Amino acid sequence: VPRKDAIDKKITKSESAISGYGAIKFVLEGLNNAFADLKDQSDFSSLSTQNSQANSVAVTTTSTASAGNHQVTVTSLAKADRWISGSFSSTSTKLNGGASFDLSLSIHGTPQGNITVPANQDTPGGIVAAINSSNKGLTAQLITTGDAAAPYKVMITGKTGEAQDFVLSSPVLTMTKIQNAANASANIDGIAVSSASNKLENFLPGVTFEFLAPTASVSTTSVDGAGNTSMISTPVPANINFTRDTAAVKSKIEALVKAYNDANAMLNTVSDPKSTVETYGASLVGDSIVNTVRNQMRELVFTDSNSPAGSLTNMRDLGISLDKTGVMTLDSSKLDSVLTDKFENVVTLMSANTEGLSAFSVQNSGAAGTAVKKLNSLLSSTGILSSQT
Repeated sequence: VPRKDAIDKKITKSESAISGYGAIKFVLEGLNNAFADLKDQSDFSSLSTQNSQANSVAVTTTSTASAGNHQVTVTSLAKADRWISGSFSSTSTKLNGGASFDLSLSIHGTPQGNITVPANQDTPGGIVAAINSSNKGLTAQLITTGDAAAPYKVMITGKTGEAQDFVLSSPVLTMTKIQNAANASANIDGIAVSSASNKLENFLPGVTFEFLAPTASVSTTSVDGAGNTSMISTPVPANINFTRDTAAVKSKIEALVKAYNDANAMLNTVSDPKSTVETYGASLVGDSIVNTVRNQMRELVFTDSNSPAGSLTNMRDLGISLDKTGVMTLDSSKLDSVLTDKFENVVTLMSANTEGLSAFSVQNSGAAGTAVKKLNSLLSSTGILSSQT
């Protein structure tokens, strides 16, 4: 019986230790998630946008965009060349007696070769299929006009932009142009811009404009010296205002502090011989792994980032510190000041301006990215916690 009691005590102690390791892994996963919310450049996309003409121009921003006010006037949208065929009574009408034929294509005056319509596919439907599978940048559709005798036509559309005008010719198919290719035309902050598509990227760093419709205009009556009146239309620019919303980033850093303190409290619980917490309390008294994990946690926060920026070198510069009991504290005033005055530097410090780096990447990943890599290693199936378990 005494030998059995001794073995049972060892079993109980081992099971308790396994529970302790599991409890540590649980809180470290929470810390890992908190760092993961700060490791990508996109995690800092915190500009708030006010747009006076959202129906005319849409705006998206990334973390590299800056606060400011901008005036955007959209004059015209980008268009594509568009051609339409004659009318057909059926989508399966034979156009070349079942024989194959070629459509000769040139884009902006440059020959692009032929599009072959295969034998027995010489129909309106076959032409649409051949064009769409040719990878020539054209899109073909069968449209229905409602005409009782011959309702079907083939409509072919190219890419937008004045340099994407095209001619598609064949003795079998007669085409008529119904729309000319053109660039989008706009004015941003007094600067005329032209774009082959209705999206304009990086005119302002980190900002994408999408033109949806010409901006509004107001009409006024003008009277000349002879008493003749005329209407004058004056465009009204869209007023777009970017303001930095740092509240979301601050919340993420506050969550990181909480996750760190939760993990630290768990380390205290499992190593405190007086702990009465069931299952895992006092389960790892004197276990060196507790100190190893605690030291690694501190290094995650207070080791200099591999991507320092400006005067920011590690997370201490964001207002994070440890008190004498090992509890992490956050100086909210200091953090607010840094986020207001050095936001771009904070992004670089934490993420190295990277996005979705692989765990195996050797590229600098910032303080948060480095922390995630180290925590993933610690929590992996070959890490010290799993090995000891």
